[in-house]
Amino acid sequence: MIKCIAIDDQQSSIAGLEKYIEETPNMRLIGSYTDPLTALRELKKLDQVDVIFMDIQMPQISGLELSKAVRAKTRKLIFTTSHTEYAFEAFEADADAYLLKPYGYAKFALTLNRLFGEEMETGSEEAYFLVKNKSEDHKAVMVRYTDIICFESFHNYIKIHTNDKVIIAYLSLKDVKEQLSIKKGFIQLHRGYIIAIDHILHIDGTRITLSNHTSFTVGDIYYNDFKAFFTDKLIISSRKK
Repeated sequence: MIKCIAIDDQQSSIAGLEKYIEETPNMRLIGSYTDPLTALRELKKLDQVDVIFMDIQMPQISGLELSKAVRAKTRKLIFTTSHTEYAFEAFEADADAYLLKPYGYAKFALTLNRLFGEEMETGSEEAYFLVKNKSEDHKAVMVRYTDIICFESFHNYIKIHTNDKVIIAYLSLKDVKEQLSIKKGFIQLHRGYIIAIDHILHIDGTRITLSNHTSFTVGDIYYNDFKAFFTDKLIISSRKK
């Protein structure tokens, strides 16, 4: 279990981190502080944690100053801020990552996966689930996560596109997110689709095409998540043209 601490004078930022951590396998928030001086006192009493998320601009003592006092208390240090000008200072302070607010869950998860790798795995996630298929007289069929291309919203149902067939189930995309083990390997970039990252065939601008040739344009409310995902994974040459 990856133990986390959050330090940010904005309660809304703390709430956002709490939600992201709760949605991420094998992570647990063991403390959150809106007062950096309280955080400093409390961290002195704690054993080493795995990651501290820390805002930079805070009253009384900045995150850059606080990090010098608590860096030994954490394996990884991630600065969070809405100001790009602090990026260089963050890495000078021996930070492991830098999250620019507002950041989406995709950027959060990609950053944590980069820092912790296999530690993000719980080892207990199921490889499959059962669902009643409307197309087969509502018989319960087995669906393996590795076979799923995408979940598509379809009136009062969803279509589960797999490698060999399409399953129609009386579920919503909300049910999928809340009841299935899709936190790793899947991403939602449109209100009507949750897609398997491994089945992205190509991306043209903001239009995504999957291996079964299902295609859609990234929704406006998911653009920040898409941008974070795309820029984190895109490899470009360092050579000048």
